[in-house]
Amino acid sequence: MSIITSMLWLLGDIASFVIALLLLRYAAKLKWLTAICLSVIAATIFSILVLQIFSGPGFAVGFVFLLPAAVCAVILIIQFFRWVISSDNASVNTAERDRILKMVEEDKINTEEGTELLDAMGRSSALRGEEKFSRLDMIMLMGGALVVLGFFLPWLYIRWGVYQSGYDVKAIGWAVLIIGIASVIPIFVTPKNFLYKISMLQIFLNLIGIALVISLLVQIGGKLGAGLIFCLAGFIVETVAAVVKFKKLAA
Repeated sequence: MSIITSMLWLLGDIASFVIALLLLRYAAKLKWLTAICLSVIAATIFSILVLQIFSGPGFAVGFVFLLPAAVCAVILIIQFFRWVISSDNASVNTAERDRILKMVEEDKINTEEGTELLDAMGRSSALRGEEKFSRLDMIMLMGGALVVLGFFLPWLYIRWGVYQSGYDVKAIGWAVLIIGIASVIPIFVTPKNFLYKISMLQIFLNLIGIALVISLLVQIGGKLGAGLIFCLAGFIVETVAAVVKFKKLAA
């Protein structure tokens, strides 16, 4: 890689970090720490893809290069679990909460019944209307459709006119398809009382799918086909929908 190419790569890396940071902080309104961690990961992925294109598929990424992104990923995981734990006690409308507490004080209901009512009220608004498909469910189904479409499109080009699709990549290709479909199946069969936990499972599955696709993107480099892009887009769409739904149920 020439000096000019290296400078262009460095500028592109900085630009991708700054753009991602501004979008996440001011458009998505995330906290600074979360926005910075996500921006570092995005810039690292951008750098790897660019290096693969310019250096060829044989380029190896060193551990030191990936260390900042790995640290940021650990921070995000810790933040996620802290958020989940802090969301266990669902927020309840103050007026309704005071009314239930007053009923307990007046011995109209006992303490156990009051606790059950508070817990049920915290999730009732999120569970209303679940008999029908919500917009988030439809978005998640669209993401699953993108993964299925991407599975049958070219994943990598071996030579001119010859390519491999998801089913040619064998185990990892079928794993991507199965994860993409498995994460949307609960939309049709999950009872209301399991929606909260199933949403967390959907997030977990989609993160695994994203990791598999990114690992393939790094390996393929300049021989990339459109299929993997569709799969990655599908998993991202599913993940965003699952996270929003999970947060809604936790509120």
